[in-house]
Amino acid sequence: MAPNNALANKKPKVAESGQTKSDTTVLKAGTVEGRGMGTNVNSKEVISTQIQEFLRGEGRFGPKAEFRAFFTVWTFVTRLPGPTWVDHHPGYLMRGMAYFPFNGTLIGFFVSVFFDLANVTMGLPVMIASIVSEGASLWLTGCFHEDGLADSADGIGGGWSRDQILKIMTDTRLGTYGCAVLLLYVIAKLELIAILGESVWALGACSGGGPALITTHTLARLTAPLLIKTRDYVDEQGPKYMFYSFFVEAKHLVTWNRVCFATVTSFLVASLAYGTVKAAILSFGIFIVSLFSGRYAEYLLGGVMGDYLGATICIAEVFILTTLSLLSHMDYDTEFLHGFAGFVTMCLSGNSTPQAVINEVLNDERNVAFLKFATVMIFTIIWCSFVGHPPVFVRKTVTAKGETTEIQVSLVTDGEEGNNHSDEAISSLQCALLDDEQSFSSLYDSARAYLDTLAKPVGSLGTLEDWAARLAVLQRSSKPTANKIVCLIFAGDHGVAKDKDHGGANCSAYPQSVTQKVLEGLESKMAGASVLAANNNVKIRVVDVGLAADVKGAEVVIVSKHKINGGTNNFCNEPAMSKTEVEKCILSGREETKRFVEENKADVLVFGEVGIGNTTTSSALIASLTGEAIESLCDNGATLHRTGGDDSIISNKIKIVKEALKYHGAKKMIDKPLLALENVGGAEIAAIVGGIIEASENNIAVLVDGFIVTTAAMIACLISPAACRVLLLATKSTERGQCVAIKAIQDIAKQHGIPSLSEPALNMSLRMGEATGGLVAVPILRSATAIISELATLEAVLNLKCEQSMNC
Repeated sequence: MAPNNALANKKPKVAESGQTKSDTTVLKAGTVEGRGMGTNVNSKEVISTQIQEFLRGEGRFGPKAEFRAFFTVWTFVTRLPGPTWVDHHPGYLMRGMAYFPFNGTLIGFFVSVFFDLANVTMGLPVMIASIVSEGASLWLTGCFHEDGLADSADGIGGGWSRDQILKIMTDTRLGTYGCAVLLLYVIAKLELIAILGESVWALGACSGGGPALITTHTLARLTAPLLIKTRDYVDEQGPKYMFYSFFVEAKHLVTWNRVCFATVTSFLVASLAYGTVKAAILSFGIFIVSLFSGRYAEYLLGGVMGDYLGATICIAEVFILTTLSLLSHMDYDTEFLHGFAGFVTMCLSGNSTPQAVINEVLNDERNVAFLKFATVMIFTIIWCSFVGHPPVFVRKTVTAKGETTEIQVSLVTDGEEGNNHSDEAISSLQCALLDDEQSFSSLYDSARAYLDTLAKPVGSLGTLEDWAARLAVLQRSSKPTANKIVCLIFAGDHGVAKDKDHGGANCSAYPQSVTQKVLEGLESKMAGASVLAANNNVKIRVVDVGLAADVKGAEVVIVSKHKINGGTNNFCNEPAMSKTEVEKCILSGREETKRFVEENKADVLVFGEVGIGNTTTSSALIASLTGEAIESLCDNGATLHRTGGDDSIISNKIKIVKEALKYHGAKKMIDKPLLALENVGGAEIAAIVGGIIEASENNIAVLVDGFIVTTAAMIACLISPAACRVLLLATKSTERGQCVAIKAIQDIAKQHGIPSLSEPALNMSLRMGEATGGLVAVPILRSATAIISELATLEAVLNLKCEQSMNC
């Protein structure tokens, strides 16, 4: 944002009562960071309660709100002050995108005044006048968009993977690519303004540099609302990410009505300057620039972000100036276009020989130049499509061979120093882990490279090595710990599990009332999870987010303030939850996770669930999100038999899920996790989704229990792909649907360059739920930390000296 010192220097007033009264609504520290769903929720579907309340309250359409939105944009992109009641509120900023082009008009008018002063009044050459006007523009906007252009150039030019590109773009330092592109941009802009010449002001028939500056600044800024509305906003992790992360949700405030208003404003300004025909050409060009810029951003970054929007505006400025320059030579261009059209007609008629066609092309230098350009571009596109590395979004940022070798070379070979080998190797790894410039994938590879140097065959400890490496990277420590593990269980009832007489579908072998009894057992510390948690020194908490009845708790069980009273609805004939209820459950998961982790300073989380009927719900969620055949997902769930086999239960589940997906429209929910949760989800599953996202944002490893928790993990990864980093698959469920959910998680990890997850550590036919599988895996996780922290390197073992007192 532009350095608006006038806003920053506002002072509070003192009221008559003697109390301090602020004349501005500048947000207090931490206000923006605490809003909504938080960071890493990169989904168009998320519209939080915070935003809904904003729209119903202070942000509701009206003169005051619209003026505030306009001036919020003004103080954001310029150095000039706004009224004292304006601040950099992200909600108003996004609403103000409707006025972004008009702000550009005002900036362009300001800049054109300097151009005409230098050229007309002072009689300076047009090139000098263009330099003066550009200096005025850079001062007024604080190089706001130019900074985005430089950062984007550095990231796109120097980044290898998506993570690296984003990391470089959010770095405040200027690199070689940024310098080069900025020079090209400034030189091109100055030359194009100079080519347009002296300003001629005539309504609908303007020409020259002054009118071009107004039109350029206006139309170029139309790209911002277009991109924000049509593309996801990437969660930024740079110095200003606490502000920009709110845009992930706040962009929903940029409605199509506001985009249309911005478009009409831009067209009117261009029409007043150049007439409707040229205005239409320029506007169409801006839509094309926005389309290609958006598609490139989606491919490269997964969406748009602040720096990329600034870069697009700069490129759009050059595009508009170039187009105006071409339109000013319309006679020459028309002659060429007529000639080209005649050439095409001659080729299509079939009356010309190949030699005549070649002669026609070669006789005009413009045709030859165009043909060479087309040939080079087509060859380049074909070459890049079939040769070289895969697309950026599927690349992995691997550790360079030299980096891996460095760890190995650092080992001491002198026998007298053999005891120091492990310490030196660990120091090498620790240095790598403290490097904030490296991505998770790169650090993970460094940790795996260190594990390969230990006294064991490479990779021989399988999943233990994967878990150890992930913990090391998440905790940024070569000696990660798993001493403070906590278990958080969410409970909820499902309408589909009710008896048919009470409006349900009777999907389970057990009555819905069993959910409450399980919670009473957990409160009494008599349940399976209670025993396993105590045996492994794990603290446990149970949160009621949607039980049909009230449960009495005191020490272990608590009731969420966001609880869905009465449980979810029967999703066979209505949505399981409302959109607001889904958001509240996710928020509950986040809040309870944060609170429990902070209370115990936990380093690892185990999530569990309680809810009769939730295997049916999980099957419905996986089917709706992946399109997988329902028959390959449904299994027994909780049964009355030791072996778990009951074909009638499975058949009933398949029937229920098919009925539900038919009612809601299965194809409508594919890859739309929030809509799927709303239609066929469960309160406890949504809460676990929120808990996993919260854990991911705080780099806390999560031991994933069986089928239901794996389903929640899949949904969390669909909402926030970064969640793949923290998942440790504890146990293989007897439910077939888990394999489909795991594959979906693996695919998401691969797509985003995140190391693939190991298969579940345990295969013991566990199907109890309540986090029991995750709790059984706790000793395995602690063994993984011991391996990376205490096992000596192979070189150190080989250099051990035999004591003289021993017979070697």
